Amino acid sequence: MIPIKLSLRNFMCYREATLSFDGIHVACLCGDNGNGKSALLDAITWALWGKSRAKSDDELIHLGMTDMEVEFEFAVGRERYRVVRKRSKGKPRRPGQSLLDFQIAGGDGFRSIAGNVIRETEHNIASTLRMDYDTFINSAYLVQGRADEFSKKDPSRRKQVLADILGLSSYDELEARAREHARLKEREARDLDIAIAQMEQEIAEKGSYEAEFRSVSDSVAQLEKGWQKVQYDVRALQERKQALELKQKQQSDVERRIKQAQSAISSFDGRVQDYRKRVEKYESIIAAYSDASANIKAHLDELAGQETLLDKKRGELQEMSNRAHALAVENDKLKNEGVELRKKVDMLSAGEAECPLCGTELGIDGRERIMNNYQVQIENKRSLFRVNEEEKNRVEVAAKALKVEIGGLDRAVREGREQWARRAAALDKEHEEAQKSLPEEREALRKAESELQQWRETLDAEMKEREDQKSELGAMPEVDTRLSAAKKESNDVARSLEQGRQQMGSAKEKLDRCAGLECGRGEKLALRDSVVRDEKIYEELAQAFGKKGIQAMLIENALPELEEEANRLLGRMTDSRMSLRIESQRALKSKEGEAETLDIVIGDEVGTRRYEMYSGGEAFRIDFALRIALSKLLARRAGAPLPTLIIDEGFGSQDANGRERLVEAINSIQDDFEKILVITHIDEMKESFPVRIEVTKGTDGSKVEVV
Repeated sequence: MIPIKLSLRNFMCYREATLSFDGIHVACLCGDNGNGKSALLDAITWALWGKSRAKSDDELIHLGMTDMEVEFEFAVGRERYRVVRKRSKGKPRRPGQSLLDFQIAGGDGFRSIAGNVIRETEHNIASTLRMDYDTFINSAYLVQGRADEFSKKDPSRRKQVLADILGLSSYDELEARAREHARLKEREARDLDIAIAQMEQEIAEKGSYEAEFRSVSDSVAQLEKGWQKVQYDVRALQERKQALELKQKQQSDVERRIKQAQSAISSFDGRVQDYRKRVEKYESIIAAYSDASANIKAHLDELAGQETLLDKKRGELQEMSNRAHALAVENDKLKNEGVELRKKVDMLSAGEAECPLCGTELGIDGRERIMNNYQVQIENKRSLFRVNEEEKNRVEVAAKALKVEIGGLDRAVREGREQWARRAAALDKEHEEAQKSLPEEREALRKAESELQQWRETLDAEMKEREDQKSELGAMPEVDTRLSAAKKESNDVARSLEQGRQQMGSAKEKLDRCAGLECGRGEKLALRDSVVRDEKIYEELAQAFGKKGIQAMLIENALPELEEEANRLLGRMTDSRMSLRIESQRALKSKEGEAETLDIVIGDEVGTRRYEMYSGGEAFRIDFALRIALSKLLARRAGAPLPTLIIDEGFGSQDANGRERLVEAINSIQDDFEKILVITHIDEMKESFPVRIEVTKGTDGSKVEVV
């Protein structure tokens, strides 16, 4: 992985920052402690693997901000990639949110090749890099204080350090799992031994089980014979009782039929009486029908005479009404004529003396004569008016009385006709019903009398059968007593037989279990042999996965490669004056054999000495060569190239000569890497590198600049 560009927003001490790695081969990343040098490396590891020095992602967000973002471009081989990772803080009862996008360059820009979820995308990134986070910090990223972690350990601990760097801890887990399986198999074998012993203990009782089975079988056979005899007696008595119970049931049926016959006789006797009454009624109606019709006709004829009289009186009433009306009209005329005469008298009284016919002057005598004549006419009309009014009043009174008489007579005629019409209709209806129903009622009476006679005969027969059954049922108590005794004996024999059969079944189960155990014992023995074999296999696997097995073999295979790479670097740093050799075993002084160890033996122009005999600059060169060799070894084992080296070591512990030797060592390996970044806060070191990446810190966060 070769870094190209890193962009930060609200990441740790940075608000906004961009770092381009274009044109950089060897550079130092410098700045005061706390300015944010290591934070840039945290940004790279967090973008690629989601891991950093922080305990949680939210701790990486710039103070006072709610979200952050890191964008990192890098190259692998000829391909160019970009990773964009974002994080926003959560709220109360709402978790934070993360976003990860993985892109590849192509055409005019980048296109996403991210997975469906973050974990899938991180897997794609690790597959592309062919390196996980642990491999990165043990190979490409030399973390501060770990350069001499391998060489400074005592020889007995170096193997464990090398195993940790090579990631051999997985074999420790496999060893533990193999030992756990071996323990489980050992426990399973013990359980099988116990089970087999229990089987053999029970199989030894097979002879006694066979004797018990034979004895119980004989007893059961004798009980079965006795039980069959008792069952025969019980069945015979049950059949006798069933026959008697049938008689009892038949007696109940007879009693029921007697009650039925008695009820039927009572019912039919009532019916016969009802039918006879109706027949007599209908015969009486038919006999009385002729006399009733003549009586009704006489009343109707009488009503017809009253209707004739009623019509005559209505004529008289009409004549009275006409006379009263004529008198009223005549009086209206007399009244009007009198009014006209009064007007003429009034005119003459007022002095008007002209003749009403010729218009000549009448004079006083003539006026008096005419006025007297008018007065006589008026009196005549008044007299006639009074006569007419008296006659009209008399006619009206008579008419009113006649009208009342007519109303009463009309009501009497009408009610009489309705009454006798109803009587005639009812009589006709009764007569018609009597003529129609009389034959039916006579037939119903005949049938009811016949049914009544049949039920009386049935009752006599049932009464006789009841008396016959009473004598036969006298034997029921004796049969019940004998049957109860037989059943008790049968139950006793059945219980004994059941117990015997259970004992026989129990003995048979024991024999069957013994037969099954004999078969199962062979299976258990075979299974135990298989379990023991598996236990030995797991024990062998545990030894193979242990420190002295595959791990030791892998370390032995890695040592020549580690020696070769370290000697290549050490020779370059010392003009081939120094070389090293790693020995994995040492002869024991106190007894025969060899001890597992990891000695570092250094050779120079003076001779050979163990690593512990060196100090100062020589020891640092050895440490540095071994650390770089381990990084390359681990990268190759992971299948990933190592074009970038990041050194985050504390140069403050070195004096001027030591720092100079470190720079020389770095320069000696620069051709082995595409990019080398050295992190330092020592000003004297800045001028030793052709490119400086300076990190400064201000009020608005840290800034990064390439100079």
